[in-house]
Amino acid sequence: MAMAQQNPGSVQQAELPKEEIYRQWLGLKGGQPSCYALLAVPDLLGDASAIFHAGRRAKRKVRAYQIGPYRKQALALLGEIGQAVAVLTNPEKKRAYDNELQRRWRTTIEELYKGLCEGAPREPAVLESWLTACSARGVPVTRLLPAIVWRMGSRVREWPVQGEHKVPLPVNLWLYRDAVILGQCLHVGSLEKRVETVKTVQKLLGITEGLARIVAEDVSRGLHVFAQLRFVQLAKKDPVGLLVRLGRRVRRFGGHLGHRGKVLAAITRLLGRHKTDLDQALALLEQPAVELSAGQEAARAVRHARDEVRQGAEAVRGFLQDWVFDRPELLIGLGFLVGLAALVVTGLVVTGVWTPWAPPEAPTAQAAPPTVPAPPEPPAAKAPPPPPAPPVKPPAPPVVAPPPAPPLPSAADVPGFEEFIRRYPSGKAPVPPPEPKPPTQNQKPPAEEDPDKPKTRPGVRFFGSEHYFKGEKRPDGTAPDPPNGPATPPPNSPGTPAPAGPDVSPPASGGTSGR
Repeated sequence: MAMAQQNPGSVQQAELPKEEIYRQWLGLKGGQPSCYALLAVPDLLGDASAIFHAGRRAKRKVRAYQIGPYRKQALALLGEIGQAVAVLTNPEKKRAYDNELQRRWRTTIEELYKGLCEGAPREPAVLESWLTACSARGVPVTRLLPAIVWRMGSRVREWPVQGEHKVPLPVNLWLYRDAVILGQCLHVGSLEKRVETVKTVQKLLGITEGLARIVAEDVSRGLHVFAQLRFVQLAKKDPVGLLVRLGRRVRRFGGHLGHRGKVLAAITRLLGRHKTDLDQALALLEQPAVELSAGQEAARAVRHARDEVRQGAEAVRGFLQDWVFDRPELLIGLGFLVGLAALVVTGLVVTGVWTPWAPPEAPTAQAAPPTVPAPPEPPAAKAPPPPPAPPVKPPAPPVVAPPPAPPLPSAADVPGFEEFIRRYPSGKAPVPPPEPKPPTQNQKPPAEEDPDKPKTRPGVRFFGSEHYFKGEKRPDGTAPDPPNGPATPPPNSPGTPAPAGPDVSPPASGGTSGR
């Protein structure tokens, strides 16, 4: 307060515990939340778009505290939200994070079971405290309840049997969890009838109010995820098959269905089916189970052994990771040793003592022991030389026959030769003119030319002894003919005939004029 009075413009920085920040700002309970809890989305959600929008909503809530005394913590929380969005929207990082998250869940469940249930009486209150502690540590107990029951193995038999079907309490809780999921995801019938049917199942199985509240709250928070479970899809496609599956689960854990199967009848009402479907399921359950062959039994044993080995390897790896990260001094010492080794190797390489890239030296040749020379072998007999090859004669050229001589003229051809020479002294006969083609049907015969009409070119007209083209002026400077026809020559021009009239020419010389 004194600092604020000395400098009114400054804002005093305050700090809150991290648990309080998560609880007040984001409404989260417990310690360090997971990335899914930080974004307020269901665990193991695979929708990247929903994760991105959830990150934006979470950042919008935190930015309200960014200006004020909690600025530093608000910036740190914004960084955590951004990191969570980056991890869950990357497929490879999300797969690794989901595997690590499930391993931590299994480790937490085992630790809390040993601490709360080992040596304690097998009562509903003990089971409720165990599941409540798991939920407070961020474990989705309702979603993992089938896996929890299977991992308990023979320890399930330690719990007292109760309920209509006389099965252990964890198995009854599993059946009640399936009934709650079907009632909230299928939406068959009115809400009041569904709630009444779920309460009937709760009473028939002997589930306490505390356990029922844990299951109902978890299902309401992750309804979108529970709607995608396999048995919910089976309830929509094959309701009779789902009833048979639930009945076999009861018998597997030593229970009995009774005469009427009251729990199965209530679940049949949740599915919106009739009594005929229940009778059909009970008839199928009465049939003897199909025995597996030796090969199928061996395959099942191998599959179970493989799952056990995988789970053991994941547990060992998680233990080693936790053991190493809980001891940072080991990491510091290991880093120091690695750096020292790298420094030594660099010094050896620089000084030339060790050259890892040099080729290996070739082994030195050792002196061979003296050997006794072998006695010379006798010369082998020489083979006779092969006979010489006969000479090859070139092929003879082909004989080409000369062309036949033309026949000589006979005495009967001499008069014809003499007549041809007389008619054609040059020795060549004239070429006959081509025959005119007959006119076709649409073709007119060519018009006969007038021998007295002078031949002119198109576009040329004669004017006296001079010719001219259309468009040019005449030699006397007059305009050319119009396009419609020849123009009348001007008067008194050369070559123009005199106009018709009385003959006024002078009389011929030496004549007399008429009287």
